[in-house]
Amino acid sequence: MKLLGISGSVRSKSYNLAFLKAMVDRCPNDTSLTIYDQIKQIPIFDPELGEDEVPESVCSLISLMRASDGVIVSTPEYAHGVPGALKNTLDWLVSSDALILKPIVVTSVSTSGLGGVRSHSPLLLILSAMNTNVVVEGSMNVPYAQSKFSDDLVLTDKLTERAIEISFMAMRQAIENA
Repeated sequence: MKLLGISGSVRSKSYNLAFLKAMVDRCPNDTSLTIYDQIKQIPIFDPELGEDEVPESVCSLISLMRASDGVIVSTPEYAHGVPGALKNTLDWLVSSDALILKPIVVTSVSTSGLGGVRSHSPLLLILSAMNTNVVVEGSMNVPYAQSKFSDDLVLTDKLTERAIEISFMAMRQAIENA
């Protein structure tokens, strides 16, 4: 199983990026997870550009998505919604076929007690408009991140580790049933 993980945060010390790294460390033996943490390199979406004018950074991401069996998006919540950089990235992908029916796990890691639920719902709406296959059984919100990661952003919480295992199982099932 070949997976692509996208961090919705542009911060280098993001809990969401740390979560994806924790997933890499816990991948099943027959699974690879490549982390894409370059959404800040994606320029502002311009619908007036033609197909031959799509920026290389966007083309590269589309290639990575097409080569993957599934995608994991881990995003913070900004102002009760999806971070602008992630929304901008998804806007570039709307006219692409890279995510059509692609199994996607949605996670949000947050320091709040709500675990980023207010970014989760809008992201699901965006992904449904893109005709993706959101793997609800593998998706999760992780609240109180500061108590689940060490100071150097290593996951230490056993319950979250178990949730990651379940997420991989749900993704595998979605890919096999696609």
